[in-house]
Amino acid sequence: MSGKSKDNVILFPKTVEFYQFELTRMLETERYGEAIELLSFLLSCQSPDERASEEWRALLQWLQTMFPDALAAMPDGEQEDYTEQDLLREHVAAKAREDRGYTDKLLGMLSESGSMEHQLLALGQLALLDDPGINGRLVEWLGSEERHPMIQYKTLQTLKLRGMSGMLRLPKNGETLFVEIEDTPSDFDQFPPQINEILERIRENSQTGHPALAYFAEETWNEFLAFVYGTPIYRQMLLMESENVDAWAAAFHLVLLERVFDSGDREEIFELYGITNELMFQWEQAYRIMQQFAAATFTARLHD
Repeated sequence: MSGKSKDNVILFPKTVEFYQFELTRMLETERYGEAIELLSFLLSCQSPDERASEEWRALLQWLQTMFPDALAAMPDGEQEDYTEQDLLREHVAAKAREDRGYTDKLLGMLSESGSMEHQLLALGQLALLDDPGINGRLVEWLGSEERHPMIQYKTLQTLKLRGMSGMLRLPKNGETLFVEIEDTPSDFDQFPPQINEILERIRENSQTGHPALAYFAEETWNEFLAFVYGTPIYRQMLLMESENVDAWAAAFHLVLLERVFDSGDREEIFELYGITNELMFQWEQAYRIMQQFAAATFTARLHD
């Protein structure tokens, strides 16, 4: 790093991984101004991960080019009737007017970019463009091969935001699934309550004794929802009883301890969540799914 580095702020591998999650979450929710601020901070710190620093630098330059007014558009309590989303819609429309090939460029980012962050940015803008040809091309692209679960979910969300409905073919986890576009939750907090209750149980059981885990669970929850959405397991989760929520929460809690904090005692977790013999089958199923999720998500991020 250059002389800009803050000698008292060092980013260790686990910290880098955490901030990668945080950046992805900001892009998922189109908080571009916050992403620019966070990237600027990260690049002012010392990091042994030169590859991550280069990716952050490139992403920051891209965001500053595409959204030069993003920081100014961040909510300040004085412009409640003119939101960041309104500014983004206006900005994207202006880009499309200036460049007749702008839509094709965004669609090209989906196919050609190896960066999930760039793909999320492209989808966020495609959702706002008034071009009837976008829907068909997104459907064709999504069904042509298996994509990252978060990109699959955000594409479904984009199609829904664009007013599309009906059944769509979705290659996922080695299977061919069929999902109804209009059933896609418009945001992660709009998933059915019995699903989001899993995260709430983890908060309740870890905020006091292990606040770092509670925070990390919140940061990874969206990733899990995208991973499981549309699968047969997800449909089972929609029907689960209240006690089964504890089994899923316990499984997620233990997997996070094992994967992120290199710790975790199964018996302690069972006692914490009240996992009895009657819940053991549900627990084993939930733990298996959470292990699959962790292997696909954390391993991929560590090796990216």
